[in-house]
Amino acid sequence: MLPHVLVPVIFAGLTSHWMFNKLEPRALLHFILLLALPPTLLVPLVIRHMSNVLHAILFTYCLYLLSLMTSVATYRLSPFHPLAQYPGPVLCKLTKLYLAGISMGGKQHLYYSELHRRFGDVVRIGPNELSFRDVNAIIPMMGSKGMPKGPCTRRAWNRAFSTSALKDYEVVVDNRVSQFVDILGTKLGAPVDISQRLGWLTFDIMNDVMFSAGGDTMKYEDREDTSRLLRNAQPMALLMAHLPWFSEIYLWLPCIGQGLRSFRKYASERVSERKARGCNQMDVFYHLIDEGGLEPHAPSHAQILSDGGLAIIAGSETTSTTLSHIIWFLICHPKAYLRLQAEIDDPKNNSGVPASQARMPYLNAVINEALRIFPAVLSGSQRAPRIDSGGQSIGYHFVPEGTSTVVHTYSLHHDPRYFSPLPDAFIPERWLSSEEQLALEPELFGDKKNVFRHNTAAFIPFSIGPSNCVGRNLAYQEMRMVICSLMSKFDMRFEKGFDVGSWEESILDYFVVQRGRLPVILTARNT
Repeated sequence: MLPHVLVPVIFAGLTSHWMFNKLEPRALLHFILLLALPPTLLVPLVIRHMSNVLHAILFTYCLYLLSLMTSVATYRLSPFHPLAQYPGPVLCKLTKLYLAGISMGGKQHLYYSELHRRFGDVVRIGPNELSFRDVNAIIPMMGSKGMPKGPCTRRAWNRAFSTSALKDYEVVVDNRVSQFVDILGTKLGAPVDISQRLGWLTFDIMNDVMFSAGGDTMKYEDREDTSRLLRNAQPMALLMAHLPWFSEIYLWLPCIGQGLRSFRKYASERVSERKARGCNQMDVFYHLIDEGGLEPHAPSHAQILSDGGLAIIAGSETTSTTLSHIIWFLICHPKAYLRLQAEIDDPKNNSGVPASQARMPYLNAVINEALRIFPAVLSGSQRAPRIDSGGQSIGYHFVPEGTSTVVHTYSLHHDPRYFSPLPDAFIPERWLSSEEQLALEPELFGDKKNVFRHNTAAFIPFSIGPSNCVGRNLAYQEMRMVICSLMSKFDMRFEKGFDVGSWEESILDYFVVQRGRLPVILTARNT
């Protein structure tokens, strides 16, 4: 009796594993059918050898699932797996659930970094996923002949952030920065959470740039609690990035993911309101919905909604986070603070317009150094070989088709092979000329014991290639304008008793960064 029952059930489990590998199902329905249909069909066979129907059902399903999971685990850990040559934690090789669980704690960037310290430049971080910490992987993975990043970037995004479009946005950004400074001027002498207020500023800017209206977060101190919407949406979005199949379960279960649901509802309302209102100027949304009629086919509502939500989060949170890091670094490093302040105060360097600010060497050095230590997207973004390509070579490594890859930005930026000395330290001078380095920091850059490395090819805070961040230039423009306005109007110091180390501890990597309080005291400058 036993062989008649065991053999077909075990064979069904092994066959289902083969089908999973062969067909690579993505839809939740296909998963359910592969998991439930075979044992359901086998239950009548088992019932004939068992007196209890319930026992027969439990026996069939348990044996089938055990056979399937054993086969999967054995294959993923075996030398026959396409990624068997790459080192990594056993649990990461077995299931993506392990890394997804770690990521929910908000410290995935530190976990990835630790894995690279333990295992080297290429680490297997999932059953079919690799993380790279190698400058030689950047161009093959992200360059013009590299791997796609999901759907190709639409031409509309490039038009929305072209040079001429950025010129139009200057007035919008300038008005919001002036409002920001005026509001801070009413808070002198009292603790101000500058991180929170920078979030409100960039959110208002993004609303103006994206939708031409709708941003009064600074004025009313976020009475609609949009900051919470942005914050609560991010963990669930990251979980679904690690486990794409979970997105369908999420849609079926209204009891989970309320933060992401609320944000999507908000984004949908903003998109619908903007479409109904129309616009007399070319904001970002003008290009995304192709109001100019330049595309052969109009974008779908789903695409527009996705683009709108992405722009709200990526366009506001990344910039405010970097600005918050910059202020934290500057107050922690008084020498850098005074050097930047002197450059801003000098009318030969700063005429008050974005074009002159873009040429300020120390200002750009400070921004780049903050982005190096804490890139806006700490863990980078996934790439995968093109479908039917058979795979792709990344330097000396071959990545089979069906494998996800990532260049881990945080690990790359902290690698002493590319940035030395002191790769974890805030040293804006590393971005200056050798003459300026020796003049400003002779003990550091004049010491022949120090090996100076500054490989800008390893600096990718906005990614590179066809799928890089199209809002990069706008972000730089915003950051320069905000820093120059803040430091020309105010002196800043931390609130008494503030634990300086708590800032770095508060950083949570949910694709975009969540951060804690940054309480500062502002005093007016007499310039």
